[in-house]
Amino acid sequence: MIPQLKSPPRVRVEWLIAGARVVLAFGTLLAMAINPGELVRPTAYFLGWYSIYSLTLLALVWTPVRFARGWDIIVHVVDVAAFAAWFFLVDGVTDPMVVYYLFVLICATIRWQSVGTMWTAGVAVSLQAAIGLYVSTWLGAPAAKPLDVATRSVYMLLIAALVAYLGTHQDRFQYEISRLASWPRKPTKDPRELVSEIIRQSSEFLRAPRTVLVWEEPGEGWVNVAWQGEYDVMWTQEPEAKYGSFVLPGLERSSFQAADAAIDSRVMLLRSTGFRRRQCRPVNEALRARFNMSAVQSWPLNGELLRGRMFCLDQVRMRLDDLILGEVVAWLAVTRLESHYWQERLRDAAALDERVRLARDLHDSLLQSQTGVALQLVAARRLLERDPAVGKQRLGDVQQQLERDELELRTFVSRLRPAVRPVAPAALSLAERLDELRQRVERQWEIHVRLQLDAIDGLPDELLEGTYRLAQESVVNAARHADASVIDVRVTRADGRLELRIADDGRGFPFQGTYDLAALNGMNEGPLTLKERVADLGGALTLVSAESGTELLITLPLTRVPM
Repeated sequence: MIPQLKSPPRVRVEWLIAGARVVLAFGTLLAMAINPGELVRPTAYFLGWYSIYSLTLLALVWTPVRFARGWDIIVHVVDVAAFAAWFFLVDGVTDPMVVYYLFVLICATIRWQSVGTMWTAGVAVSLQAAIGLYVSTWLGAPAAKPLDVATRSVYMLLIAALVAYLGTHQDRFQYEISRLASWPRKPTKDPRELVSEIIRQSSEFLRAPRTVLVWEEPGEGWVNVAWQGEYDVMWTQEPEAKYGSFVLPGLERSSFQAADAAIDSRVMLLRSTGFRRRQCRPVNEALRARFNMSAVQSWPLNGELLRGRMFCLDQVRMRLDDLILGEVVAWLAVTRLESHYWQERLRDAAALDERVRLARDLHDSLLQSQTGVALQLVAARRLLERDPAVGKQRLGDVQQQLERDELELRTFVSRLRPAVRPVAPAALSLAERLDELRQRVERQWEIHVRLQLDAIDGLPDELLEGTYRLAQESVVNAARHADASVIDVRVTRADGRLELRIADDGRGFPFQGTYDLAALNGMNEGPLTLKERVADLGGALTLVSAESGTELLITLPLTRVPM
């Protein structure tokens, strides 16, 4: 959480004051140079000294420094003393004296807010009275009239009060900006905790005794209603038809405030064109009666996924600028709410992608293998009657295949565990796995498989796993569906890519010609899992189908790793 700052950073404050002091010193010098009669020797000495002092302080704060304790107090005391010296030199109220007085008041306001302003004003008023008394008593000058002194003091205090009021407004503005900046950003999986945070933050920021949130998700069929109960946040989901529109039709996109929502009263609306007045009952009567709404301020919650309203209730004093600030708070609230719903959708999408990937892997490995095992068992049962020795050998092959499938299944389970990266089953190399695939297909379908591998060492495990799955799917499909007698498999590496070429002499696909991945997807033709896996790997696919057989050319980038 960003710390809440009730004043600007120290370096920025001192830099601002130092720069203003330089402008004040040299501006006064320029103004008096226009009228040389006012630039007498003591005044010239004072302005010269004050100009050098101003430049020195500006040089000290030009770059970030570590200020000594009491730096601001000492500098401020010097500025007040400069004001007193100027008052003494010009002997009364003049334009430069007023400017210096405003300068020290503004410096006090920036540093210590309204408290510093009033303390500085009190010291300045006392100094001007003391200097007037000193001049008349010790220097023999004519004494100022008590009425003049009193009038001057009142004007000085009035100026201080105005500056302090502006400082209070500025302090409140800085506080509100700080609160907005400190709005929690940490995502949470608990929706109740999120809603509690939004209601608590909104109530504190807008100083509302009660806050009610109502919102609905498109297509869900219910309305969410949340409010601060006696001990905890209450949250219910109610039928969508219970309230209909939360506010009077025509006010759905407007922020508004009303002193009494229970009767036809004057309602102040904030729209894009400015403030407007309207005489009406702004809140849905069922919703108003449920929460006994009287004094109410309300803002729309308009997001991409949800629509609703935020209501702040029972505020003793409602201000128009709260409507503007409330729109920022409402925007933060709907952003936090929508982030939760987007996270849920992303989690659901990720889970769906993982299920699709797992289904594809199971189809390409265990399902294909079990189909072959079933064929092997049928053949073994027939051979046991005619040639028991060969039949027993076939049963042994089935047993070995089932053991390999068990290992494959264990690998799938381990890949589903968090913090475990998918690796090739049993740490076999791609060449070993493809050779085992060749032997199994030749044994199960009595097809000749020719295998050629060129420079495939040192590739990422994910790419090797994907290449094996593509080769497995292509070879088994050719064996099961193409009625092929020979299948050629070639894997080569060149020019930053891996090429996988599978060709067979079977009967080909029902459609004839050459097609890439986009064309196959547009036709809704071709092996689905094969196309999905090529797309996941960021590769390209070219399929050539003819009566004399099928050829697949799959190109995969070496630097792309599947997500």
